[in-house]
Amino acid sequence: MKAGQKMNASDGTQVCLFPMDMLYITQVSGPSSLSHCCGHPIDIVGNYAQYPLYAPCDCHLVYSDNSGNTRGYTSDNEVYYATRSGDGWTKGYVSFSFTHDANPPAKTSFKQGELIAHTGVAGMATGDHCHLDQSPQANAGLVSYGVTCAYGNLCYALAGSVDPTQIFFINDTSIVQTLGLSFFTFTDPGPDPGPEPEPTKYQYIPLLLDGYGIDIMVMKKEIKPEPEPPEPPTGEWIIPGTINSTRPLNEEESLNNCRVFWAYFKEKGWSLNAVSGILGNAWYESTVNPNRWQGDDPWHQPPDQWGFGLVQWTPYTKIISWLEERVGLNDVSKFGVAECDRIQWEMENNQQWIATASYPESFRSYSTTNKDPYTCAIEFLANYERPFDPNQPQRGTKAQELYTYLSQFE
Repeated sequence: MKAGQKMNASDGTQVCLFPMDMLYITQVSGPSSLSHCCGHPIDIVGNYAQYPLYAPCDCHLVYSDNSGNTRGYTSDNEVYYATRSGDGWTKGYVSFSFTHDANPPAKTSFKQGELIAHTGVAGMATGDHCHLDQSPQANAGLVSYGVTCAYGNLCYALAGSVDPTQIFFINDTSIVQTLGLSFFTFTDPGPDPGPEPEPTKYQYIPLLLDGYGIDIMVMKKEIKPEPEPPEPPTGEWIIPGTINSTRPLNEEESLNNCRVFWAYFKEKGWSLNAVSGILGNAWYESTVNPNRWQGDDPWHQPPDQWGFGLVQWTPYTKIISWLEERVGLNDVSKFGVAECDRIQWEMENNQQWIATASYPESFRSYSTTNKDPYTCAIEFLANYERPFDPNQPQRGTKAQELYTYLSQFE
């Protein structure tokens, strides 16, 4: 939703909208999640720190605490929320909460579209974001699930917490990254049935039944349309902003950069399997944006635990020095090739890659591997990225998807 946006169905009922003008999820929930091992909250980020969030509907405060400055709200009236009911949507009360805003609002009642929160770093937070939770219950407060997550936090979630796809509609929200979640757009009076299928086309083929007369039968055969050819690579990196201003790429932009990245390494003799493994990681590290600061926070201090670039080299001084020496920092359009050069140099000089017991091969051997893309992504995560949380299977899934996509351009 946009700032100030309001939406009502034809019967006058308000529609519960996703509370940000962009949808960029950095963590979902599940037993293996780093800090969301119960309930269904998500972590979301914006294009910059202290990014604004808006009231999804008319609502009022029902819960607050000082641990991360959580603020919980309930809708003033019944709203339509994104759970199917017959041919339409469910109507009822909803609750939602926002956590990590350093300066939560003092007011306790909001109209739909009013500023209600910001992303932030209050409480247990490793970077600027909003911890968003939601429930189809009125007056839902935080409850303890009695488990401790891998991050070390005791897990709390809203009473009746459900997946955000079951509460928020994404009308007028720009989609950047959903981590596999599928959201609905509100249509009135019910879910959009989608475009009508094109009429089936048939070819009529005459067949001779026997050789003793002129008996003819006409056979009807369906003509299937030819698939459209894939969009060809542009050959150009999409790298917005400046060294002091970065943002996540949208899906179309990320896929473009995946094609350009593959073209570079294909020429160097890498296998598509290995490249897909890198891209499955880069998708989550930077949205495949060579000009991307961790958390979109430029020149964070100290730099030791802060990354930059396609694979988020940490500390960022490592890649910044490389770029400064080779292409300078004023023209970010040159960062894509320069960072690919860096990865190629690392492979040739046995840098950055640290073989593990699970994946003992060298970086050079990895570059031509024929292992499946999922395994390649997990190996690259373990030997090259080496994050605090190594359990990130979504990177393998994304690598497999990108392998299938890039195979069209072989």
